Amino acid sequence: WSLGIPVVLHEQNGIAGLTNQWLAKIATTVMQAFPGAFPNAEVVGNPVRTDVLALPLPQVRLAGRDGPIRVLVVGGSQGARVLNQTMPQVAARLGDTVTIWHQSGKGVQHTVEQAYAGVGQPQHKVTEFIDDMAAAYAWADVVVCRSGALTVSEIAAAGLPAIFVPFQHKDRQQYWNALPLENAGAAKIFEQPQFTVEAVADTLAGWSREALLTMAERARAVSIPDATERVASEVSRVART
Repeated sequence: WSLGIPVVLHEQNGIAGLTNQWLAKIATTVMQAFPGAFPNAEVVGNPVRTDVLALPLPQVRLAGRDGPIRVLVVGGSQGARVLNQTMPQVAARLGDTVTIWHQSGKGVQHTVEQAYAGVGQPQHKVTEFIDDMAAAYAWADVVVCRSGALTVSEIAAAGLPAIFVPFQHKDRQQYWNALPLENAGAAKIFEQPQFTVEAVADTLAGWSREALLTMAERARAVSIPDATERVASEVSRVART
């Protein structure tokens, strides 16, 4: 900047951190993934992996599905204790109306498997990690997860309903990431204190396959599949000026 080199800023989250708030003052151009981080910045989305973008649209992918609702639980590489502790109890309440694929995080797979078995639900799949997230999204009817910026963008691009449990942080960054999908009728946000067995079980039980398809279509409708191209185009434009 001080050498006359353009500064291009892309804010991934729904609320800007202090560093990006400062950088926005000197930036040549500012882009944002979600509306609201900056008042006048162009909303361009977050770049998403091509294998996720290549998934069939919800109305194609979910057509003809029946049987138990497929619930994908994603805690991230470090896992999420609240998901690991709560979801086995949710499974016990919902019984054979759901089938769960639970990504537990490193080092706790056996503990989470025991938690499911301990409530009479040993049939559910627990893995430390998921190597192919696109395949997991394709399998799922609904996702239960944190709401990091890229996770929210991927779920929207995949066209999936979600229950988001934002990580508790003073600026509520993950809450603001998830809010556009909740406002669109594509997701439900539970702040961590409200993420109880009863609330989650009741929510999942209340979603029919028809409702989940509608939510999936709404998620896809608010996604920005060409985010990579939009960001690259703006960087190229600034570089040429």
